[in-house]
Amino acid sequence: MWGALLAATLAGWLHQLTGTVLPDHTLAGHGVRDGQAMIATLRRRLIGIPARLIRHSRGLTLRPPPGHPLLAEILTRIRALPTPT
Repeated sequence: MWGALLAATLAGWLHQLTGTVLPDHTLAGHGVRDGQAMIATLRRRLIGIPARLIRHSRGLTLRPPPGHPLLAEILTRIRALPTPT
């Protein structure tokens, strides 16, 4: 039960980070098809991409393949979120 709850919460959070609401109140974005949020689409475009974990002297870096800007876009949106007080 807890695993399913965590998966549903993460899916909803990823859709909030990647989707945008259009003026006519429909959802548009990377994990959206015909105005409906599709976790399979988001999983294929974000979670299922091959990436390399690079070890540098400063730490670990996740390097996605060229042509996959979605991860960088999501990380930028996460960093832009207000910090809890």
